[in-house]
Amino acid sequence: MTNFDYKKHLSSWESLVTSYEQTRAGFISLALEKNRKATPFVEEAKALKCIASTIESPIELINITQIKSALLTASGVSDKAKKYLTENDKNEAIKGLIENFLEPAAKDFVDELVYRFLLTRGDSLGGIIRNLGGVLGERKMTRMLIATLSIQGISYCYLHSKSKEWIVGSQDDSDVEIFLKGLSWNKSNQARTLIYNLTVPIVKKND
Repeated sequence: MTNFDYKKHLSSWESLVTSYEQTRAGFISLALEKNRKATPFVEEAKALKCIASTIESPIELINITQIKSALLTASGVSDKAKKYLTENDKNEAIKGLIENFLEPAAKDFVDELVYRFLLTRGDSLGGIIRNLGGVLGERKMTRMLIATLSIQGISYCYLHSKSKEWIVGSQDDSDVEIFLKGLSWNKSNQARTLIYNLTVPIVKKND
């Protein structure tokens, strides 16, 4: 690579300015992805409402063991905090929710329960969304790399984020960028490997 190869892509400082169309497309992509990420929480809230609607008074919720985790969430207890609480602590939190918020809501206690469940879930969603811009950028770059490799007839493998296995890529991998953690290919008999969000032991940070 020469000192002037960048000029193939950058003709002036204006080449680095994001256009209105690109900015608009980026914000729309973020909005759509936020809604996609929120879908599981909304469905959980619907299921919780369906089960809670089968009883007549808030105190009966204590007897529905299958929604105990959801009741803790509605009590304001995060998934992380649940790991540090004893069963007695959890029961006290749920009783506090019932006595202080659900019983005063009277006949509207089910809606009150669902609202409070979603408030805590919203905090979890907020943590996910804070990194969303970077995630979407990572996916876009990944798709660009895969497209470039494919168009040149270069085979590649990708590292699955959940199975931790390297899988041979194919044209059927329509959503591969969502669960891809790494990409590997060969160019001119030289191996190339790209790994995302790798914690470097020396600096203890993701790169």
